[in-house]
Amino acid sequence: MKKLKMSFISLFLVVCMVLTSCGQESAATPEEEQTAENSSLITVGFALSGASAGWSAALVQSVKDNCTEENGINLLFESADDSFDKQVEIMRSFIEKKVDAIGFTPLVSDGWDDVLKEAKDAGIPVIMLDRTINTEDDTLYTSWVGSDFLLEGYKGADWLIEYMKEHYTGKGKIKVGIFQGTLGASAEVGRTQGIEEMLGDAGNYKIVYKAEGGFSHDGGVENMKKVLDQGLDLDVLVAENDDMALGAIEVMEKHGIKPGKDIVILSFDATTPGFEAMIAGKINCDMECNPLSGKTFVELIKKSLNGDPVEKKTYVQEQLFPADTAADYIDGRKY
Repeated sequence: MKKLKMSFISLFLVVCMVLTSCGQESAATPEEEQTAENSSLITVGFALSGASAGWSAALVQSVKDNCTEENGINLLFESADDSFDKQVEIMRSFIEKKVDAIGFTPLVSDGWDDVLKEAKDAGIPVIMLDRTINTEDDTLYTSWVGSDFLLEGYKGADWLIEYMKEHYTGKGKIKVGIFQGTLGASAEVGRTQGIEEMLGDAGNYKIVYKAEGGFSHDGGVENMKKVLDQGLDLDVLVAENDDMALGAIEVMEKHGIKPGKDIVILSFDATTPGFEAMIAGKINCDMECNPLSGKTFVELIKKSLNGDPVEKKTYVQEQLFPADTAADYIDGRKY
């Protein structure tokens, strides 16, 4: 009888252990639930080239607004702080983390083949925003979204040529200063080429100053100081972004020069501060560069991961704004 009782107790304990084990398997921990939730999202690593001020800040915000959990995206975002080596390191860290897709804004045009090949070998689609790159193998990246920088240069210079026909009253060739963006960046390359080609064809223009300003406010300040130190009497300033134009304007005003009147200013990007300067009569024309590409970026990621055809190049819509139109459009600016 005692032996039978012990057998019953042993059987009871075994049943309890089985039931307890089943209960443990069915109840996931909060960490396990979070992991399961994240695994249903598309993990995107985004490597920004540099400082997110002005125009770049709008691009960053557009990416973040569209790369949300509601859109099925888990975004890993890092800035390279204007360092090519750091940007490559960030992209390699994304590859090591086995993200589903990579996005980046190339700091410069050259030197990307090795890291892009690593991403391709890992089966990770790469989509570029804003600037383009130089490569002989365009299969190394999936797609690019951004502006036609050469066309921007053509449009801006075309406006300038027509404007100066009506407003230039001096003698001799029209003296032009060009404040370039980061040398080698596709935005700088395209805009500079378009401007120089158009002004060269016009025949009555002379570029008396051309130097890098790094797309920065300080770059505009330093270059304008050099223009004045060299005693160059500019008729026209072409600033390849608003930050440089605004920096140059500060220096002009400190030296009694009336921007927009004494020196005609053509700028690029068409940010809200650029529009404010146009309304104030300090910038004569601003060629738009549209940073709101986040929605298209997400669409391309999802297409590529689904195996759908993906456009190799997608141009954003842009327009040119002469100063007399600025007041009509400023309220609708998102950057």
